[in-house]
Amino acid sequence: MNAIIKKILLQFKIIQLQLQILILRKKLTVPNLPDPEYVVVHHEAGTANFWQVNEYHRTLWGFKSSLGYYIGYHKFIDYEGRLYIGRVDNEEAAHCAVADKPHFWNTHSVGICLQGNFENEQPTEAQLITLKSELDAYKTQGRIIKTHQEIKATLCPGKNLQKWVNEYRV
Repeated sequence: MNAIIKKILLQFKIIQLQLQILILRKKLTVPNLPDPEYVVVHHEAGTANFWQVNEYHRTLWGFKSSLGYYIGYHKFIDYEGRLYIGRVDNEEAAHCAVADKPHFWNTHSVGICLQGNFENEQPTEAQLITLKSELDAYKTQGRIIKTHQEIKATLCPGKNLQKWVNEYRV
């Protein structure tokens, strides 16, 4: 019974958000996609924290998640290994667009971003512990782990994090 009530409440929330989008022309995303098939790992390429990236993405795109954030990633891991949830997993994101499939990766993957520039520095031990925990959970669900540079010509997630992900997948 409790599960049924939760499902009804979630459906009500989705309808409420869809009405806001249609009637009020709000830029919102709705968690109504199928479970994503992929996880895409990114680096922030600087020192900005969750709140700074959230503000930057607000000014860049202005698409608010169902959780109330503007960050284009689903998850963000800071230097201390703290995990921030910016979007639910089955909600459209803004972390990986490619010309031939402009919406595919943002609707079929979970984007996880780590604070830092791993072209020039190493991820912290705390970040890697949190990332491993997240990737382990997704792996058990059958998700395919990729990095941004495996999808698009970019340095993201930096050579040092790319090396770690390659070793993780072995």
